[in-house]
Amino acid sequence: MSADVRDLVASREEAGAVMNMGARRRAKFNDTVATVVMSAASLLLVVVLFGVIFLLLRAGLPALSWSFLTTAGSFVNTGGGIGPQIFVSMYILVLSLLFTTPLGVGAAIYMAEYAKPGRLTTLIRFSTEALASVPSVVFGVFGAIVFLTTFHLGFSVLSGALTLTLLNLPLMVRLAEDSMRTVPESYREASLALGGTRWETIRKAVVPSAIPGIVTAMVLTGGRIIGETAPLILTTGTTISPNATYSLNPLQTGETLAVHVWVLKIVGVPGLQDAQKVANGAAAVLLLIVLLVNIGAAYFTGRLQKRLSGTVGAPRAGGRKKD
Repeated sequence: MSADVRDLVASREEAGAVMNMGARRRAKFNDTVATVVMSAASLLLVVVLFGVIFLLLRAGLPALSWSFLTTAGSFVNTGGGIGPQIFVSMYILVLSLLFTTPLGVGAAIYMAEYAKPGRLTTLIRFSTEALASVPSVVFGVFGAIVFLTTFHLGFSVLSGALTLTLLNLPLMVRLAEDSMRTVPESYREASLALGGTRWETIRKAVVPSAIPGIVTAMVLTGGRIIGETAPLILTTGTTISPNATYSLNPLQTGETLAVHVWVLKIVGVPGLQDAQKVANGAAAVLLLIVLLVNIGAAYFTGRLQKRLSGTVGAPRAGGRKKD
């Protein structure tokens, strides 16, 4: 090979190396930019969360006291407390979850374990997605027509709980189905290999492994239940009977914390001097309830996942063994 040819090959190799170095630098720069943007987007969520918590608690904490949390509002000169509203909120939350959870988990089991590709499955999925996109006020109108007029339940806690069940079923089904699909296929194969039936496999292997996801679905659904206003205004009413402030009768009217805040902030109460203070306090209590529920659920699911993976109580590496 002549010297000219060798020089030409060497120059081309150097040019290729320079181009590759430039491409690597550009790729590294793009990767750095993408990392910064994604990190900023994630941090923005944290900032928004703590901003909401800080502003609401700063406005609402001065109104909180034991009497505020346990007594009923007087609506004369001073707003009194929000005890009945807290009770009704928890009552509707429990009732709605009692209806939503078994129905949603049952539908999720069918979609994840039994349903085969076809027109029926496509129709079910389309119905679920369509219901998830329906505005909550439309469910409120539907609940008023069906439960108040057709079934003659009137403005009641039961009407509101049933309406919220219809509203939150699509979310429960979707999240519960996703949690079941994340269960490793080896769990099902091991159960079937040991002679278990399909139902035994679902009941003893799939559902227990999917419980953390189901609990998360319940928490997200509960957050929507406790924060809804439009469906409850149209089905449970905006007042609580003085004779039934802490009644377990599901046919009594009710007012949740979210509806109470709406009444005080938007509608207003003539003659009530501290309406804004009561509304801020009720909003702070609502936020604290949601935070406590989420923290408790996160702790429970974390412990459950460790137990399912066999890490709870496991001996530490290098630990001393008992004789």
